[in-house]
Amino acid sequence: MNDTTSLCPLLVVRGAARAIDFYQRALGAQLLACYEHGAARHVSHADLALGAARFALTEELREWNSDAPPSLGGSAVVLQLGVTDAALALERLCAAGASVVFPLQTFAGEWMARVRDPFGHFWLLRQRLEPLSVDEIQRRRDELFSQLASQLGAPARAPAKDASTIEGHPHARQAPNLARERRAARVHLILGPVGAGKSTFATKLAQQSSPQPLRLTLDDWMATLFRPDRPATGLPAWYAERAERCIDQIWKLARQLIARGEDVLLELGLLRREERERFYARVNEAGLPLTVYVLDAAREVRRARVLERNREQGETFSMLVPPEIFELASDLWQAPEPDECRQRDVRFLRTDVD
Repeated sequence: MNDTTSLCPLLVVRGAARAIDFYQRALGAQLLACYEHGAARHVSHADLALGAARFALTEELREWNSDAPPSLGGSAVVLQLGVTDAALALERLCAAGASVVFPLQTFAGEWMARVRDPFGHFWLLRQRLEPLSVDEIQRRRDELFSQLASQLGAPARAPAKDASTIEGHPHARQAPNLARERRAARVHLILGPVGAGKSTFATKLAQQSSPQPLRLTLDDWMATLFRPDRPATGLPAWYAERAERCIDQIWKLARQLIARGEDVLLELGLLRREERERFYARVNEAGLPLTVYVLDAAREVRRARVLERNREQGETFSMLVPPEIFELASDLWQAPEPDECRQRDVRFLRTDVD
């Protein structure tokens, strides 16, 4: 018997063998020991490790008061898991079958997200972003709950003893989150040379996705803010400086939307790899999941599309692209190489073939 005090959660599940497989795939858990019973050798108990942390699971046996969450109508316990990459951990859990209770968001100096695993247990992912004192964490918590109380039109106060709190009614506090269950909010980045069909593709992708992401495009911002001031000469340097400022503001807006659980679909130019690497660094720093779509078409096809778009100024038109600018931008385009795509979700599409 151990001579030190320790605490090891024991999770009651329906289907212990499946649960072991899930926790290994979703969390990278290591199986330390597994015990079976009966002629069919069903798993009755298992010990697992997550780094230095330990937890166990056991098969539901209601006659012994071992009840799994579905038998109780939910769970009143949340397992808090500290991770170094909350976005990656959330993706792995969702890919393995967990559902999101609330998406990745910042709170008191941490990235946090809560999921429900397929066996009914809750996991709170926590990634520390900045070291904070207890007093500072309390100040931020007070600020947040005060804002929530004002949004609900009620004063910030402790609940009454008979209110629906987790102590009195475990499921009442969880129920509002069920309607918001969804996968982690994601950044969709669309890349490609001028005339590759990015705007058309983005519009269709937004319309066909559920939930529908908010589309933010550099061309729209540039056209709205700066088109009246466009100079007759020195356009490349003039454009580059203003585009960088617009991208900074678009990213700030995107972060706010993602914190609310909304996907964003971004068209930011990023013709050169060094520009994309700076953007990838922003996404990584924020700990957000990213899907990259790379569109391309033959240069002559793209040239013809741009000429037609300049002439018709239809739905995807934002600003004129003179022939010399088309050629310059086409020369600047650097298609992603294999090493840029490694460990990223990158999808290539040709738009000049059926």
